[in-house]
Amino acid sequence: MREIKKLRYNNPMENNLNQEIIEHLMHPKNYGPLDNPTGVGVGHSEQTGEFVIFYLRSQNNRLEAVTYATNGCQDTVVFGSMFTEMIQGETFEYAQKAAQKLHQKVMEGSPKQQACATMVLQSFEAAKIHEERQKQGFDEELHTIEIGMDCEVEE
Repeated sequence: MREIKKLRYNNPMENNLNQEIIEHLMHPKNYGPLDNPTGVGVGHSEQTGEFVIFYLRSQNNRLEAVTYATNGCQDTVVFGSMFTEMIQGETFEYAQKAAQKLHQKVMEGSPKQQACATMVLQSFEAAKIHEERQKQGFDEELHTIEIGMDCEVEE
């Protein structure tokens, strides 16, 4: 079994931003819609109206392409960019383990960062559910998961 790519997450709110965080913030990777996705999921905060749309296209249990879009803050953009880079081209099993590892690491951060990361991860989960429902014959445009966290937490 392959090892999960190492997370190099540092608190983006620190004065000492590392170069990887800055790069993901200034030049987000995998941002925008995806042509012909097999799954589309939304993580949505009803409290704030913020959302992440996650697009995936898979074949033979491998994520051929993943992208995301958001109306969220810079933390959400950074998490989305980092996470999609981690799982692009990988198996669903690998992606699930990477999501768990990212979730554990982010729980060390602020409540705002936790909420932003949760929205990204829930949108991925919703996209997986949507893809599975499509295979079962359901006709729906996307799948949405509401998160119970407020992304606009005062720090």
